[in-house]
Amino acid sequence: MITDDLIDLLNKRRENLEDLTLSKVCISLCYTAVMLNNGYVGLCHTPTEDIAHAHWNRRRDFHGSRALDIAQLANSFEIVERVVGIATLNAISQHVMDSEGYSRNFGADAMAEIDVRAEDEVAVVGYIRPLVGKLRTRARRVHVFEHNPQLRGDALPDTFVDSVLPKCDVVVISGSSLANGTVDRLLELSRGARIVAFAGPTASTLPEPFFRARRENHCRCSGQGFQSAGSCGRSQTFLCFQRSGRKIRHESFRSSGIMKAGYGRVLRCF
Repeated sequence: MITDDLIDLLNKRRENLEDLTLSKVCISLCYTAVMLNNGYVGLCHTPTEDIAHAHWNRRRDFHGSRALDIAQLANSFEIVERVVGIATLNAISQHVMDSEGYSRNFGADAMAEIDVRAEDEVAVVGYIRPLVGKLRTRARRVHVFEHNPQLRGDALPDTFVDSVLPKCDVVVISGSSLANGTVDRLLELSRGARIVAFAGPTASTLPEPFFRARRENHCRCSGQGFQSAGSCGRSQTFLCFQRSGRKIRHESFRSSGIMKAGYGRVLRCF
């Protein structure tokens, strides 16, 4: 599983990550944000449609917890714990990528890195509207799937992906697939695609597990940027792009879009 592989990668670096703790956690209706004690922030989509109301009443104080311990919750079946775990994975990943000198070009256009051709059939799993609009101008056909009925609009339910993804040339998968546990299945269904892209704020993890899953030549787009990640065997391409998880100050976190109406009401901060 992708989350298992991500946790294993961090555990191999445990000696350098032991001192990281959670200094702030905000759980909102759209995104959950985690700030580490070194200032790095990670996000995860909050799949409110999958959370029973009773779960919000569970009181767990994440503040001060060891980051590596909370990252283990990325495999939890309790959704609130899971999204906090994935946001923590993302925060630690940003710290690791900076400290280990991962090459990231934040000035690149992520959309320009996707080689979409006029004859292509494209699937987008997770209704990322700006992406969908651009893809529809470039591809022969674009299939859009959305898990959340309230966000679905003209998209199809994601229960239909099994019959569509195997025949697509390009597949864009939202990072929210980590939160709802569908990412491994989606990658398996997309194994015949020429290009697979992993997109959205939740797509802020270390890239290697996704690259190994495809066993291809890979490149990674990060935020506004592009990053080469070397070769893993075959000639096809895996793309991964995300919003930047660059280090920000605590004041910026408090006044950021996470806390504003555009991201939904904040349900709980620690």
